[in-house]
Amino acid sequence: MRDVAVGTFSMMNSKSNHFKQLEAASEWFAILSDEAASEQDKQAWLKWLEADIEHQRAWSKVESVGAMFDSFQQQGLNTPVKQVLDNSHARQVSRRQFSKGLLGVTAALGIGWIGWEKASLPSMVAVWNADFHTSTGELKRVALADGSDVWLNTYTGLNDEFDDNVRAISLISGEAFFDLNETQDERPFLVSCPHAVIKLTSQKARFCLRHLSDQQAVLAVYHGQLSFSSLHSKQSMLINAGKEVHLHKNASMKPQPVMAMYESWTRGQLIVDDMSLKDFINEIGRYQHGHINLDSSLESWRVVGTYPTQDIDTVLTMLETAFPIKVEKIMPWWINISAA
Repeated sequence: MRDVAVGTFSMMNSKSNHFKQLEAASEWFAILSDEAASEQDKQAWLKWLEADIEHQRAWSKVESVGAMFDSFQQQGLNTPVKQVLDNSHARQVSRRQFSKGLLGVTAALGIGWIGWEKASLPSMVAVWNADFHTSTGELKRVALADGSDVWLNTYTGLNDEFDDNVRAISLISGEAFFDLNETQDERPFLVSCPHAVIKLTSQKARFCLRHLSDQQAVLAVYHGQLSFSSLHSKQSMLINAGKEVHLHKNASMKPQPVMAMYESWTRGQLIVDDMSLKDFINEIGRYQHGHINLDSSLESWRVVGTYPTQDIDTVLTMLETAFPIKVEKIMPWWINISAA
């Protein structure tokens, strides 16, 4: 994989312009946040804002970060946003440094400038406030009170809602793998997500539940048996070991043979068998900050193999070896894949 100097690369994709506008919006936010901001500054900002719809979109995004900061202040939370803005108000950094810091807040929060298109602020805040959570690229193992183990995949939020009557877990976002051992605890074990409720119907089980952003969920069962009930319809079914089911908002698909990928990520591996290159890039991209741009002519190529989720450079090298493609690291947050 070769690096391309930024100064010699002409960004044709419109998203590069979005980043420039976001940078400009951050600069204006820094100026207007300064107590020394003059009426002339405000008029110049209004002129800039009204000049282009992209300026208004970028300002809205930066302003959202400021609004989120106000919310954190009220809750007494210590976050990267709070630290950046606190430093500016304490006059510990220059205006230019502050604007760069504000622009960098998106990366510090694990969303990146492109991430604004992938996740809403309410969703991100819900993940951060969950009992257990991970950031982009992070994997975490959690021991529950009943002795069960749960693995959290990249960018996942999970709430522990155990009480005297039920062992309940709520998956807010992302993906979790459950290893439930046989226990004397007679309370039912339930896992819920925005689309479904899963109930343990065997003495022990190993399964993965993944919440997808497009109003879908996936349940993959590797050991034991579970019941799977939709929250949007009266549909329910039993899922046995070796099967997976995809739940859509209005219906569930027929159970299919379980794929290894819903378990292999707990070991830091992505195991795929005849997956399209487009889907593969989307999947491995979940563990990375920034954007991987795949030429549309390559999307239907098929991928087979085992890939490390925590080492994107190795993954890209493996792809270059397997396919006649060219991988270019345009910027730290932008990778381009095209035909060789």
